[in-house]
Amino acid sequence: MQKQQVIFITWATPKENYSSYYHYLEKKIKYNPYEPPFLNWNKKLWEYLWEDFEYLRSPSCNEKFADYEAWKILFEKMFPYLREDVIIATTSLGSTFIIKYLYENKLPVKIKRLIMVAAALRPTEQERLGTFALDTDKIPMIASQMGDLICYHSTDDDCVPFSDFLKLQEYFPEATFREFNDRWHFFLEERLPEIEEDIKKA
Repeated sequence: MQKQQVIFITWATPKENYSSYYHYLEKKIKYNPYEPPFLNWNKKLWEYLWEDFEYLRSPSCNEKFADYEAWKILFEKMFPYLREDVIIATTSLGSTFIIKYLYENKLPVKIKRLIMVAAALRPTEQERLGTFALDTDKIPMIASQMGDLICYHSTDDDCVPFSDFLKLQEYFPEATFREFNDRWHFFLEERLPEIEEDIKKA
């Protein structure tokens, strides 16, 4: 018997030009060869799912200089391997990517459940969307391609404003919305048991 497929689409930092990219490298990237690496929940999600699910991490390139068209090319390389009623889980810019992809394109299989963590809908000073920028009027169109939708957001997220989460509630009133108060942008969580449960109950 084939396992249920789960696709995970990760976060990234879109860059609009090389100057902003260099600024990011200079100001945000720290180097310490003695600091142990920290793997957050989205790097370890597969560990908690692989026994029961076929876990597929969507290919992406240049996560520090992300480009929508490049991500689209790589995402579509997954299509020959997908089966009907796939579960898709996304975080941050990965959520923005899947929204844009679904209102512009038809996925070859039906999505059983879409789980979006900290989805960015509009550009802010902290979260520039670059080529991932959305036509917000088209966002409701994605409902036709999925079974159900679950959205996560934390009120203290200073990367993607909580107002984007509230806007999703307007677009998808029948969806499930999980509100947190102390998870920031979910970057510092070593494990996110809520998403594991939402995947397992799909």
